Amino acid sequence: MNLFKALSTSTSRLVSSSFVSKFLLVGGGGGDDDKGVVNKCSDKERHALLDFKVGLQDPNGHLYTWRAKEDDCCKWFGVTCNNETGHVIELELWHSGLGGKISHSLVNLSNLNHLQLSFNSFHGPIPTFIGSMTQLRYLDLSDNGFNGIIPASLGSLTELSYLDLSHNSLYGTIPPEFGNLTNLEELLLGYVGRCRVENVEWMSHLSYLQHLEMDEISMSKANNWVNVVLGLGKLSHLSLQECELSQVMDPYSSFVNSSSSIEFLDLRNNNLTSSMYSWLFPLTNNKLRFLLLSNNPIDRIPKYLESLPDEIENFSNLGYLCLSHNHLNGTISEKVWELPKLETLDVSFNNLRGAISVNIGNSKVSINDLSKNSLEGVPSIDPMSNLSAEAIDLSSCNLGPQFPKWIQNLKHLTRLDISNTRISDTVPLDFWDTWPSRLHYLNLSSSNIS
Repeated sequence: MNLFKALSTSTSRLVSSSFVSKFLLVGGGGGDDDKGVVNKCSDKERHALLDFKVGLQDPNGHLYTWRAKEDDCCKWFGVTCNNETGHVIELELWHSGLGGKISHSLVNLSNLNHLQLSFNSFHGPIPTFIGSMTQLRYLDLSDNGFNGIIPASLGSLTELSYLDLSHNSLYGTIPPEFGNLTNLEELLLGYVGRCRVENVEWMSHLSYLQHLEMDEISMSKANNWVNVVLGLGKLSHLSLQECELSQVMDPYSSFVNSSSSIEFLDLRNNNLTSSMYSWLFPLTNNKLRFLLLSNNPIDRIPKYLESLPDEIENFSNLGYLCLSHNHLNGTISEKVWELPKLETLDVSFNNLRGAISVNIGNSKVSINDLSKNSLEGVPSIDPMSNLSAEAIDLSSCNLGPQFPKWIQNLKHLTRLDISNTRISDTVPLDFWDTWPSRLHYLNLSSSNIS
């Protein structure tokens, strides 16, 4: 059924869009005639842009307004100037199909503070001269074909508040010089290539950091990542998916006292074990909304924690909980169904057992994936009649032998998978007349249903 596949793979980038939007709104360009610029751009900056264009490949013709006979470059596509001085302050050229060579002439744009070149076709090493453009506050080179090592010179851009190098083909060590970027609020290095971090001490200097993504960067040697990364007091979004994180964390980490700002935590596809609970679940008064811990070998659960600890009730703002493929055993804590803002729950592909709680009928969860477990039975029709879920996957659980008549009462249901659930029964005659009107996906396969 894959209820969660699309959401799980895109959640991280969607959540990070607010900060980017802030910059895109102030970005301009596009060649408008009504920018209200008092002064035209200088000849020096106009020639710098023309030299930059010479090295570019522009198959879509986005830079057609960049012509020598046009003396005011402030009206050119993707260019924004200061209204009073006429200096070029922003280049907004994302998703323009550009390729070729990034010219050194950009350094002549001495007032440029915003450089957006994402979603293009640039290849080769990231130009080291970008590190000399120390006035930059925003730099986005993501979703290109850059390769080679990340230039340590980028650590000289001490005014940066936003840096995105994600989705390229880089390799080597993340430069510890990034610790000089003390004004950073967002650092996006996810899927940057075959990169690694051997020591995370440099991150401790990024006291303004709010958003950190380092998915698929090897951190297997970063033994103190919990104390440093999760000790950043303003951090609200942390994604360390598939970073080879191992169980090298101090259970008395400073995270316990300084992580109340965390809203998004993604630690999927690592080597974390159940001892993560010792620092995760004691947290209180936090803002956590997204918690993704799937595909970690959490196969040994302390008895006092069972499978899903009661301490999860501390996460009163939690809206998305993903714990699939974690070898969880035991029962689902009753506290899960009492979380007031939980909308999506995925505990599929585990070893959870026992009866499904009657409290599921009172929960606010709209997407439930309890599939591929050893859960048994479903509460009677009365508790289930209040369930407001839109999607339910109970496949490969033991629901039988009777056909679940409660389905008819789920007015909001759009997707239901109860395949391979040991049901051996006849569908009620009135089922097809009274089933949920919104239901557009129903899987009853691999059961003895007639």
